[in-house]
Amino acid sequence: MRSKGPPFRFRSAMHAVAARDYLVQNGVPAQLVGGNADATVFSMRNSGVYEVVLATDDDAKLAIYLLEQWSQEPVEMEGELDDHATPDLSVLDAAIAPVCPNCTAVLPLDASLAACPNCDEPVDVAALIVATHGPEALDACYEASMSSEELMGMDASASPCPACGGPINERGACGWCGRRRR
Repeated sequence: MRSKGPPFRFRSAMHAVAARDYLVQNGVPAQLVGGNADATVFSMRNSGVYEVVLATDDDAKLAIYLLEQWSQEPVEMEGELDDHATPDLSVLDAAIAPVCPNCTAVLPLDASLAACPNCDEPVDVAALIVATHGPEALDACYEASMSSEELMGMDASASPCPACGGPINERGACGWCGRRRR
């Protein structure tokens, strides 16, 4: 795709990928150029400027409108932010369930519990577990995410798609734009 109209420049590969995806989802053919965006996203390092380029001048007018709209939209998450940060204590062994500091009743493994069911005193079940067993006791409560060392060691498309920088799958097609590598 040869660029017509203005390129949209980003210093962050993740922002460029998100903008390109937003345009494509809204019917504007767009490609990402500049650097190895696939490797950059996985290694969390930015290198240079990334451009989202379009096919026609008509696309540019719509893209400008869409990107202005996109920049004003709040990030949407399902549920409340606290819900995403609350540990799932139900995966823990019942033997580490804490006791209420006020009445010594064993508390249920429920991070959303705000008061002891026995005496109605305020409690923080996760904090009580951490105080007794250390923060590593909650490791199993969170979804595993890759460490930065694991991300750095990933083979992120040794040869990215020349058209958009996307990852090439085992059949030789780009996972982002669908083009086959020649």
